[in-house]
Amino acid sequence: MKICIIYHSESGNTRHVAQHLATACDGKLIGISDTANYNRFTRFLIWCKKARGEEATSIEPASIDVSGYDQLIFGSPVWAFKPTPAIHAAINAVKGCEGMKATAFCTHGGRPGQTAEAFQKWIEDRGMKCVGNANIHQNDIENKKKTKELISVLIKESKTV
Repeated sequence: MKICIIYHSESGNTRHVAQHLATACDGKLIGISDTANYNRFTRFLIWCKKARGEEATSIEPASIDVSGYDQLIFGSPVWAFKPTPAIHAAINAVKGCEGMKATAFCTHGGRPGQTAEAFQKWIEDRGMKCVGNANIHQNDIENKKKTKELISVLIKESKTV
């Protein structure tokens, strides 16, 4: 099974989990960058407002061809209890995804809020089948047992549906 892991990470936590996933399933990693140019003072406020409103932003790469994969995994930090505008844009940017299975994960410092629901909606709006969601607290990212559980859930979900 060919798996593509598409993630957005600002602090490195989501990237770290995505790398563990890629190693566990021999998956391809695609990191997404937000290209919007906000100043340091307003960036966080604007990002949280956009996340809350489930908006997308400009990203690099702007288009992602996933037609050669069997399954997708999307990863995002939680901002204002939702996935980031960059991962929303990435889900919108995938090409060749119709009918594919997809799972999603988030990293968070508090609670995941409505992240799973937003991921499911965005994935299904693109014609993919959302077969699982998972989350991991930032304090557990280096916890091998917790990371292994997360990986097991995401990969098991994709193979069973």
